[in-house]
Amino acid sequence: MDHFREEYEKRKAEINEYLILLDLLGKDQVKVTHLDNEEGVIVSSSAIQVSKASFYLILYNLAEATINAGIQSIYNRISDENLSFADVGESLQKVWWSSHSKSLTACSSNTLIDNVYDLYQRCLETGTSPDFRGFISGVSGSIDAEGVRDVCKKYGITVVSDGRDLQIVKNNRNWLSHGNKSFSDVGKDVVIGDLKDVRTRTFSFMDEYVENVTLYLTSETYKNVG
Repeated sequence: MDHFREEYEKRKAEINEYLILLDLLGKDQVKVTHLDNEEGVIVSSSAIQVSKASFYLILYNLAEATINAGIQSIYNRISDENLSFADVGESLQKVWWSSHSKSLTACSSNTLIDNVYDLYQRCLETGTSPDFRGFISGVSGSIDAEGVRDVCKKYGITVVSDGRDLQIVKNNRNWLSHGNKSFSDVGKDVVIGDLKDVRTRTFSFMDEYVENVTLYLTSETYKNVG
């Protein structure tokens, strides 16, 4: 759990450092100097636009990585405590079955019963933790606030509120990743102050998620209390 929080704080620090760089680049006629060119080179407006657009990729990476790391910390706890399928809560049992749904739906009708029975037998095993194989239910590779809330609901984690800025971050990230918009197009009308506001509100949203996962683990909500 400590590693989960430490990695989150590390990524937050990286974003803050990047915004400091953007602040410097946003100064009038800013120059970059080095030992071979003490007079320096003026940073072009295009380079600044690209740098501002890249902020959305970095912030999105924080969100997606943190969501995945939070769920992985739950899986790690289950493994560390060597909990069996019967030991984990109903939400996690459903997630485990969901993680095998593709293999079941893809198999032939001739092997379906055997495959279902094999999974059922694995559910009855004691002393063996359920293997999620990195499966994060609800994460489709394009995370926004509703996606985070969906993940929380599936695992029984207290749902995170608001997070509307994550939709803006996701949209810009997708446009850049899929080539629908150029970095210059995304960054040309962006004000550094607005990026700072998006950063602050997104941090607040993710802080709440991290706290809720922490409470989930400390209160052992992942366990079957029946």
